Amino acid sequence: MVGYSATAGNAAYHALLYSNGAMQDLGTLGGSYTRPAGINASGQVVGYAYTAGDATHAFLYSNGAMQDLGTLGGTYSAASGINASGQVVGNAYTAGDAAASHAFLYSNGVMTDLNTLIAANSGWTLQLAAAINDQGQIVGSGINAQSKIHAFLLTANTAPVPVPAAVWLFGSALAGFGLFGRRKAA
Repeated sequence: MVGYSATAGNAAYHALLYSNGAMQDLGTLGGSYTRPAGINASGQVVGYAYTAGDATHAFLYSNGAMQDLGTLGGTYSAASGINASGQVVGNAYTAGDAAASHAFLYSNGVMTDLNTLIAANSGWTLQLAAAINDQGQIVGSGINAQSKIHAFLLTANTAPVPVPAAVWLFGSALAGFGLFGRRKAA
């Protein structure tokens, strides 16, 4: 189980891993705050942490060490999910646009903006990747050209993925990825 707790004197909040009856402080990326968001069966933990310069960066805690996953060129990133293979998803600001949140996939040491995997003229911006399953299917939310927020499912499988309710095709994708959305967010 993961969570976070105040350090002595409430000076900082650190992510913790609770296993076999003991809490383990996962440390920081040089700043005073870490917050976990997900864990896989191997005990790898993801979340976000302040750096020594007070920037917020996504982290992966694995094999006793916290790794800074970086950003998409901006000053912010946060991890929200991890699968059994250690693939991490979340959101990050892009270079030159400190307010534009983009969904990302971190895999094999590389953070990829998921918007680069869909057609550039699709009219969609994938803003948050919330979770990834062991088949590599990613769910999250995005915004269309009409400023409507929708859920999405991005998958390496080009066959349609059944989802409840109405399904709208967001746009074609590159590298064999299919992108499907459902229900508007309130």
